Amino acid sequence: MATAYLSLTMTDSEQRRKTKLVQMEVQALHADQVNVATAFLTALEKITDLGVERADIIYKGVTAGFDPTAGSNIDVGATFTGVLYDADGKKAALKIPGIKDALRDGVGGIPITHADVEDVLEFFVQATPFDLLISDGQTIDHWVRGRLDK
Repeated sequence: MATAYLSLTMTDSEQRRKTKLVQMEVQALHADQVNVATAFLTALEKITDLGVERADIIYKGVTAGFDPTAGSNIDVGATFTGVLYDADGKKAALKIPGIKDALRDGVGGIPITHADVEDVLEFFVQATPFDLLISDGQTIDHWVRGRLDK
């Protein structure tokens, strides 16, 4: 069963931050979830001197996760570099922690043409069409390389 939360990043006049997590009843439509969050923020503003810098709706348990592989290591990761779509050749990076040993090429590279790697990276490519975004809401035109993190 999915659970929803409203995550608030609140600030005071000294720019100190406080995060508050409030569990929400899951609504039938995401738009309804947003309406509940908006109504709560309107009511909250009337009783707090703090500002709300950010409000995020988080859904947990929407799909099943998966268990870690024996011997996995969160410190071993990879960074994939791509050219941003419609951004004059600017590049962006996507970090993936715990990259599988089998994906390494022996000289620190992670082949972006490996079928399993491509399946993940395509989520960010404009022409795919994309379903996920790199920071600042951008998409990738094409991926350039993957490297094992140091």
